[in-house]
Amino acid sequence: MNHLYLIGLPGSGKTTLGRQLAAHYGREFLDLDAAIVAEAGQSIPAIFASEGEAGFRAREAAALRAVAARPTPLVVATGGGTPCFHDNVAVLRSSGFLLWLDVPLPELVRRLGRSRTSRPLLAAPTSPGETPAQALSAHLNRTLAARERFYHQAHLRHAGAATAAAIISALTAAGFAPTPT
Repeated sequence: MNHLYLIGLPGSGKTTLGRQLAAHYGREFLDLDAAIVAEAGQSIPAIFASEGEAGFRAREAAALRAVAARPTPLVVATGGGTPCFHDNVAVLRSSGFLLWLDVPLPELVRRLGRSRTSRPLLAAPTSPGETPAQALSAHLNRTLAARERFYHQAHLRHAGAATAAAIISALTAAGFAPTPT
């Protein structure tokens, strides 16, 4: 296995923990969304506006395949939906070790409460009488239900909020043995 991929719902800490894990393992860190933005020359909200989710998912699949083919081991933070489209979960599993950061929904709501406008799929409107936190919680619940079968294909699931030290310990216990870079 070459790369270490982090998957999970938005707000699960993929980018933050990914940077820390990359430093620990002496690997380059790559944020798949940032790679898509760099290649497209526009933000993710702009891609969604001009190409729709289908266009974004096609770009995401192409970017993932390019990353998977890289020979130097990386730590990669994927987008929350990356494993769920274009047979991406098979690409992830075959080219690296797949770690699911499974953070409880109340913690995700707390973390994401202020960033909904920068995340196109989280900008769900509220129903009458519903608070933004309730709407976000309901949306994340539906999203998890749709994505969980893909997330369960990870080599390792880490449940709960995590620190880099806890993740490193869990990876070691699961047999993740990174190759030197």
